[in-house]
Amino acid sequence: MNSWILPSTDRRALALVAQHAEEPDGIVAKSDRMQQVVDLTRRVAKVDATVLITGESGSGKERIARLLHEESTRAAGPFIAINCGAITETLLESELFGHARGAFTGAASDRPGLFEAANHGTLLLDEIGEISPGMQVKLLRVLQEREIRRVGENKSRPVDVRVVAATNRDLSHGVAGGAFRQDLYYRLKVVELQVPPLRDRRDDVLPLARVLLADAATRMGRKISGLTPGAADQLLRYEWPGNVRELENAMERAVALARSNRVDLEDLPEEIRETFSPPVVIRGTARPLDEVEKEHILAALEMNSGNQRRTAEQLRIGSATLYRKLKSYGVIGGKQTLVCS
Repeated sequence: MNSWILPSTDRRALALVAQHAEEPDGIVAKSDRMQQVVDLTRRVAKVDATVLITGESGSGKERIARLLHEESTRAAGPFIAINCGAITETLLESELFGHARGAFTGAASDRPGLFEAANHGTLLLDEIGEISPGMQVKLLRVLQEREIRRVGENKSRPVDVRVVAATNRDLSHGVAGGAFRQDLYYRLKVVELQVPPLRDRRDDVLPLARVLLADAATRMGRKISGLTPGAADQLLRYEWPGNVRELENAMERAVALARSNRVDLEDLPEEIRETFSPPVVIRGTARPLDEVEKEHILAALEMNSGNQRRTAEQLRIGSATLYRKLKSYGVIGGKQTLVCS
C-alpha cells in the first residue's frame, strides 16, 4: 500500500529539496486543503477515537494513518496495516484474529493475529468497504467488546488497539444499498478524515515531485538535481487521475530515463507529456481569476528555479508585488508545512 509521508530513512532527500522543511514527520503539504487535513489529523490523534480515512486510490490515506499513529499516545507501539480487499474472508479472519492449532488444514500451531500484534498500537484496515457481511459482524463485535477470539478457540482475549479504517468507496452508499452494516459504519466513522485528490491540491504537485524525484534518485544512485521548466510546467497541467502514486511512478521513470542532471519533458510518461492545460472556461463556468493567476505565478517561479527577481521581471510585475503574492500563497514567510501524502 503506497502513500507519501516519507519514512525517516528517506527524509534526508526531503531536506535536500525543501528549504522550509520544518516538520519532523516529513509530510509535504503546501495546499490549504492538505494543511487542513494534517491539522485535523494531529488534533484527533490526541484522543483515542476510531477514525475513518476516505479518499481516492493513491491519494495517501496510509500516510495520514501513519501520521495519526505517530502523533498519538500510541506512537511507541506498533503500526500495522492490512489490505482487507486483497484477502479472502476465511484467510482474513485468521489474519486479523489469529487461529488455534488444528483450526483448519495447515494450522500446525497456535498463531496470534494482527489485532494481538498491534496491541497498544494502531491497526489500519485498508479497503474496509471490501469485507463481507460475515466479517463485518465479527469486526463490529471486536470494536464493541475490545476482545478477539482466535479461529478454533472459545477463549476471548482482550486487545488494546486503535482501529483506523480506510476506503476509496462511499460507505454511506453501501449502507443505503444494504452492502455495509450501518452500525459498523458509525462505529468506524467517529471521526472522518477526507484526503483530497492531487488534482484538487495543485500547490502540492511540484513540492511532491521534487521530494519523490530526490527519493528515486537516491535509491537509483543517480545525481538528479531537479526539473527543467518545461517538465515542471507540464506536471502542473496534468490532472493526475492516479494521484500521488501516479506522480511517484512518473518521477521514478523520469530518474531512470533522464539523460542529464535534470528531468526534462521527454523523460515524463507519454500521457503526461501530451496533456493540455486545463481550460480557463470549463462547460460554461469560468475558473476564478486568482486561481489562474496563482497557478501561472508558481509555474513561472518554478521555471526560474525559485529566482524571484527574474520571475518578477518576466511577469512584468514589481518584486514587492511578487513577494506579497508568494507570501499569501504560503510559499514564503511564516511557518511552512511541507507534506508528501
